[in-house]
Amino acid sequence: MRRHRVAATATSSRRIAAAIGAFSSLLAIAVASLPPVAFADEPAEDEHHAGQHVFTVEEFIHSGVTIVSAGPGIVDVAVELPAEVRPNGDRLAHIAPRFSGLVREVRKSVGDDVKAGEVLAVVESDNLSPFELRAAFAGTVIDRHIVAGETASPDKPAYIIADLSTVWVLISAYPQVLDLVRVGRPVRIAASRGGPEIESRVSYVSPIVEEETRMVTARVVVANPNGEWRPGLFVTATIENPVDAAIVVPRRAVQTVAGKPAVFVVAGERFEVRTVELGSSGRSTVEVRSGLAAGDRVASERSFLVKAELLKTEGGHED
Repeated sequence: MRRHRVAATATSSRRIAAAIGAFSSLLAIAVASLPPVAFADEPAEDEHHAGQHVFTVEEFIHSGVTIVSAGPGIVDVAVELPAEVRPNGDRLAHIAPRFSGLVREVRKSVGDDVKAGEVLAVVESDNLSPFELRAAFAGTVIDRHIVAGETASPDKPAYIIADLSTVWVLISAYPQVLDLVRVGRPVRIAASRGGPEIESRVSYVSPIVEEETRMVTARVVVANPNGEWRPGLFVTATIENPVDAAIVVPRRAVQTVAGKPAVFVVAGERFEVRTVELGSSGRSTVEVRSGLAAGDRVASERSFLVKAELLKTEGGHED
């Protein structure tokens, strides 16, 4: 009886296995005969990360970014140098008595304005003959070295008179920038922020390098009708040397991306990064030697916003 049951169980297992095998074969044939499944398109990733908003040129403009066209222009090359206002040496008089004598009267003091020929002081010579010290020209007393009752002598100036209607601005130039510091070159003189500013030209460049400072002195004559350019005032002299270039963009348009100069060019509705080679660089403009063509439109004012957004959406960073 037990043997009969075992044999029956084995027979049933073989039948089940055979049935499963036949079903698998039929399923495989059925699946193979089905038409291909058409899956829905997945969201495509562009060059930016999927899910992040990519700002358009119009949106950047609303954020204050301005657009300019690259093209021929002038690179405002310039160099800033330290300078000091001094009295005009051609209108500076050191007035001394002709003879030694006792100072009897002092009529003018430092800061007084004088007319040409006006009496400054009266000196009594050794032979008791009085004589007068007079102003050589109209100007301002900037120094006085006599007082009443003391002895004056010809070897010491009693007064220094300066005509301050014009002044000199003495510029200290490094030898390596002397190619920009030339007679006739335009120069802008500016005092501290909020102070006076004036345009002039270089009138003189010293032929020697000063031994102590290793500087070369250049000179600018500045009109001073209101007296705002006071001798002793430290100022900045900006000497200009404009350069013509085929492709010019504002300096603010150039950013550093991956360690290289780059600009952001309008490409359809968005900006694209364009690596460029720069040439002459000025105070507000720069020459682009390669990477841009005339007519290309680039981000200028607040271009750093475009850089920041593109680096963020691309997951990049500045080297």
